[in-house]
Amino acid sequence: MSQYTIEERCALLAKAPLFESLSDKDIEAIAHVATTRSLKAREELFHKGDDGAQIYIVASGQLKVITTSTEGDDLMFCVLDPGEVIGEVGLLADRPRTATVAAIKKSDLIVVDRREFRALLRNRPDVAIELLTVLARRLARVSEFVEDTHFHNLPVRLAKKLVDFANAHGTAVPGQPDHILIDVKLSQEEWGDLVGTTRESVNKQFRTWVNDGWIALEKGRVVLVEVEEIEKLADCVVI
Repeated sequence: MSQYTIEERCALLAKAPLFESLSDKDIEAIAHVATTRSLKAREELFHKGDDGAQIYIVASGQLKVITTSTEGDDLMFCVLDPGEVIGEVGLLADRPRTATVAAIKKSDLIVVDRREFRALLRNRPDVAIELLTVLARRLARVSEFVEDTHFHNLPVRLAKKLVDFANAHGTAVPGQPDHILIDVKLSQEEWGDLVGTTRESVNKQFRTWVNDGWIALEKGRVVLVEVEEIEKLADCVVI
């Protein structure tokens, strides 16, 4: 288990949008009842169907949220970065976890038990409102995924996801300022999980774009080379 001092927990909690309206005193109170947990790359935090008795705040690393069909097919909803919240649905609804969460790379989390977090929500409606905002954003992601899967072909879906990830995780490539490195290491199977298709289909599409000079693949990461072409196909832009 990763160990953080009270001061370090306070600093990490203060960076989370969920708690940005709280005073230093309120954050310190949460830090005193919170614990920490560390995950190795690819280690599960919890599995779909597990009891939902805690809420987690990502302190460092990256995690993925997935669900699995009875046939064993995975669907990835999103990638979670530092400051984001995990496990709010099970905690609020008194129901088992609705998805599986696993670390993409080594990750540390702050853990708050259901009883302490509900007491916070009762005393601080502004935190409850922010949590509703988190839920609304996640619902919008699911709605967008359903629409994309129904109305768009794979190249468009994959291009949209590349633009999304470039906005969230993109960095300029040294010496090539027009190129954008998506700094998340995902397998082609995981890219397939994000857009509702197979690893083989993603591999074929990526190869086509590599041959066309639109993207490059570097050590498990995607580099957008012809950014405008990807933006045109996705009908959205890298900001």
